[in-house]
Amino acid sequence: MNSNQRFSNRPEPYRESRISERPPARRRHRLKELLEFLTITLVDNKDDVVVTERERQGKFYYTIKVAKTDMGKLLGRGGKTIGTVRALMRVAAAKADVDAIVDILEDIETS
Repeated sequence: MNSNQRFSNRPEPYRESRISERPPARRRHRLKELLEFLTITLVDNKDDVVVTERERQGKFYYTIKVAKTDMGKLLGRGGKTIGTVRALMRVAAAKADVDAIVDILEDIETS
């Protein structure tokens, strides 16, 4: 007889086993929506923001493309703003049980 059974007549609580599976598509798109929201709120030219999503080997790669004039606002002084955006994406991705990597592309102005 187990020592826990000796002192309690209650059955052991049900615990689901945590299986590492690919998250549903809904969660992945929520990460993209979060990144789009964060980026659009930081820049002036909201129509020039393009966020693309790629999956490779179980990791999600997000690429942000902004206008050249908004690059400084997205990066921030010393890279603090983009560092914070990347940290928020890492937290959201960890909650969805995926890895997310954020890159930035500078939009080339054609004059």
